[in-house]
Amino acid sequence: MKPITIYGFQCSKKDEKIIVKRINDYLAVQDRTMSKAKNKSLLNARLPLVLTHFYWNLNKSKGTWFEIFPNEDAEGKYYNEKNKDFAWIIITRIDLMHPMYEKFSTESFLTEILNAAGFEYFILDEKEED
Repeated sequence: MKPITIYGFQCSKKDEKIIVKRINDYLAVQDRTMSKAKNKSLLNARLPLVLTHFYWNLNKSKGTWFEIFPNEDAEGKYYNEKNKDFAWIIITRIDLMHPMYEKFSTESFLTEILNAAGFEYFILDEKEED
């Protein structure tokens, strides 16, 4: 995995609750959960996408961050125009310099998150850094 990887879940927009529940069920085993961001400053940081909310998780014990948001925003614009059949996007970030980073366990954690969602997923983009 690259430090920043963008995936698309092949599902419909209405699958939001299913994805959130499945990932939160997985995280609960580790006494963790996703947070739902609705704060205006956090949403404005994602402009030009106009989101009403997104979900995120920071896992310091693995050196990871991920966020999940709809591919189509509130104004009908797409984050990933080429892949409209991916209704939900997940961006994963790995902090390679984090003291708790360990390649195998960190990447396994993120793979388990992707699998927990229960939908087919595909890599849309990979980057070394933002």
